[in-house]
Amino acid sequence: MKKTTFLLSTVLLSACAGNTPLEAESPRWRMQADCLYFSGRDQGTEIISVQQSSLRAVLSNFKTGEADILDLSRPEKITRINRFDLGLQKSEEFTSAAFHPSLNVFAGVIDTGLERGRLEIRSSDDGTLLDRVEVGFGPDAVVISKDGGVVLVANEGEDFSYDKQTGEFFSAEGSISIIRLDKSGRIKANANIELAEVMHREGFVVAEKGHFLEREIDWDGDGKISKKTDFDANGVIENKKVKIGRFEGADVYANENKGEAKILIPVAADSKTLLEPEYIALSPDGKRAYVTLQETNEVAEVDVENGRVLGYFNMGIAEHGADRKANGWVEFNQSVMALREPDGIALTPDGHYFVTADEGDTDTETLDGDEPLQSGGRTVSVFDAKTGDFVADTGNQLDEITFAHGVYPDRRSNKKGAEPEGVVSFEMEGQAWAVAGMERADALVLISLANPKQPKVVALGKIPGEESRSPEGIAHFERNGEHYVLSANEMNGTVACFKIMQGELKLEH
Repeated sequence: MKKTTFLLSTVLLSACAGNTPLEAESPRWRMQADCLYFSGRDQGTEIISVQQSSLRAVLSNFKTGEADILDLSRPEKITRINRFDLGLQKSEEFTSAAFHPSLNVFAGVIDTGLERGRLEIRSSDDGTLLDRVEVGFGPDAVVISKDGGVVLVANEGEDFSYDKQTGEFFSAEGSISIIRLDKSGRIKANANIELAEVMHREGFVVAEKGHFLEREIDWDGDGKISKKTDFDANGVIENKKVKIGRFEGADVYANENKGEAKILIPVAADSKTLLEPEYIALSPDGKRAYVTLQETNEVAEVDVENGRVLGYFNMGIAEHGADRKANGWVEFNQSVMALREPDGIALTPDGHYFVTADEGDTDTETLDGDEPLQSGGRTVSVFDAKTGDFVADTGNQLDEITFAHGVYPDRRSNKKGAEPEGVVSFEMEGQAWAVAGMERADALVLISLANPKQPKVVALGKIPGEESRSPEGIAHFERNGEHYVLSANEMNGTVACFKIMQGELKLEH
C-alpha cells in the first residue's frame, strides 16, 4: 500500500511541566454548555432520543434498567418529567431507546444475554408496556423512521461462550430486526434478517500479524468474569499470552494478567459470526438503512421495504498525521494507518452521504509486537450513500482540536486517540453539519459538511465536570430556530446540553 505523507505543524505538550496548550485561531462557531442534567445515578446514562414535536427526550440507563422522560422546552434547565423502572431481570440490560416522532410512546430494547433479546413499546406518559416482540441476540441499538411506521433493531450478537470439553468458542450471529408499527404504535409485523453470505468480501482487510476482538468470556464456567486467570493451570498467574482454545478453526489467546475480561478472538474475512451490527442510520424516506459492522470495518446496506441486506461497503483505511506515543508529550508528526472500524453512523439530511465515527474496536498489536496497521481511524468520515465510495475524512483534526482545548488524552496516543464514538447530522443555515462525541476527551466536536470533500472541525464543547464522562448517545434538536445537541454521558450519569452559537470561542486553560 502506498504511504502518504502529511505535513503538519508540530505542537508539544509537557504533561509534567503543565504547559498551556497553544491557542488556535478563534472560529466562527462555538458550542456553549447550556445545561447539565444529573440523573441521580452514578453511571449508566447511555442513549438519548428526542421527540422534536414535543421537545421531550427519552434517556436509557443500562445500569439501573430505567427510562427517564425529559423536558427540553427550557434547554438551559432540563428537567425530568417521569422515570420508569422497566422491571428487568438480573441478567437483562436496557441497551437503547428511541422516541416515536409523533405518538406518546418510546421503543426500548433489552439484551437478555445468551437468549434472544426483545423490543418493548411503552407509554411515555406512564411507562405502561403496550407491546413487545422477540428480536435477535444482543440487541444494541434501535431507531424509528420519521413517519413512525418502522422500527429497526441492530442485534449485535457479541456474547461468546466456551465449551471446555471441545475447547471451542461460540457466538450467536448478529442480525437486523425490522418491526412494523400501526398508527397507534402497536406492533403489526416483525422480521429478523440474517446477514447475507459474506465469504471473501471485496476489500476486506486483515492486519498482517492478525487482529483480534477483546471479549469478556466465562472461560472456566464459574459464572463470573475473572480479571486474572491461571489459564495454563501451573499455579502461577503471569504476564504471558496462552493459547486457550479455538474459534472457527483459529487459535484463541488470552493474557493471564488480564484474565477472562480480555480474551482475544481472531478476526477472519469469512466469518459470519463476527458480523456484529452496532448502529443504524435510516434514509429520510425510510427505505434504506445503513448499519455499522465495527469489528469487520464495514457498513451493511439494508433494503428496508423488502427486508434484505443488499451488500457491504468496506470502510477502508484512514491515514494521516497523529501522536502515537503515550509519553507526556503530544507531537502530531507521526503517521498512522488504521482500519476505520466505525461505531456511530448518521445520514446527512438530504440522504446523499453517510457519516461515520471511526472509533475502532479490534486489537492489532497483541501477539507479535507492533502491527503497522492500527485499529480506529481517529476520524469522522464521509461516504457516498448510493455507492459506498469514500469521499473524505477529518484527518487528524479531532485530536488537534481536543489538544488545543487541553482535553487531548495523551494516555490513549498509542491506541485510538480522542476516540470518536457517536455522531449525529443535521441541517443548519442551509448546510449539513455533524457533531461527534469524543469518548476519551469528554467533549463534543462540531463539523462543517458544507463541502463533503473537506469536512472541517470548527468547534469543541467540553462536557462540564472533571471526572470521566464518556459521551455515548448524541441527539440534536431545535427550539425557536436555535440548534442544540445532547450527549448522554455513561460514566457519570449525566446529560449535557450544548447550544450551537456564532461568535468568539474562549478556550479553557
